[in-house]
Amino acid sequence: MIQYMRKKILTAALAGLMLVPVFGVGAEDTGRTSAVSVTADTLTYDGKTQVATATGNVVIVRDQATMTGNSASYNLKTAEADMEGNVAIQQPDMQLNADKVHSTNRNYIVATGSVRGVYNDKKVNGDTVEYYLDQDHGIVSGNAYLEAQGSQMWADHIDAWFKEVRAVGQGNVHIESPADHLTAYATQAVYTQTPNVNDGVIHLTGDVHATQKGNSLTGDNVVIRLADNSVQTMTRSTVVIMPDSTK
Repeated sequence: MIQYMRKKILTAALAGLMLVPVFGVGAEDTGRTSAVSVTADTLTYDGKTQVATATGNVVIVRDQATMTGNSASYNLKTAEADMEGNVAIQQPDMQLNADKVHSTNRNYIVATGSVRGVYNDKKVNGDTVEYYLDQDHGIVSGNAYLEAQGSQMWADHIDAWFKEVRAVGQGNVHIESPADHLTAYATQAVYTQTPNVNDGVIHLTGDVHATQKGNSLTGDNVVIRLADNSVQTMTRSTVVIMPDSTK
């Protein structure tokens, strides 16, 4: 009976890992209890520390969500969850791979080590990716990469707010927008757009170099409106316009 109760507690504790949404997507609260499957080479629960652990080929499944890794732990006192070693999280519209994933309070999650995330049409890569669910705010640090709606941004650090479609890249910023034939480099870039509206605006500052369809622009403060491919410079700048070879 004691062994049975320990097993039930352990399963419930590790189920907490599945209750933590990732990149804004998690097992939805439908008002019903979902079965959770925890499989590992070794399962343990410490009643004093209230920490449950699973080690060796860990697989946790709930509904359509699956988490795998080398080891996992969940602290019932602090509601902190960890999974380490070849971590992979998969759901129908989301996939995440990292060396380690840590979460607290079911609102904050941080993935570290060769992070690769895909959510619908969005991709996020970096050394470290943090996410605040209540703000739908992602922070990518170290070799940061963000892809959304066909456009790409590389930078040392990227902040992204997905619901309002806003991203801020800082340090060695590089932007590619194939649909607009645009390539740009700057120290900082701020991208804003109204959701589901073609009104994207890129504000580039600091040592700006941009090219589009053979034309080039250099300056320190440049605003590019993608809807009509218009450009506005806020400081002294240089633009080189190539003649249209089709005329």
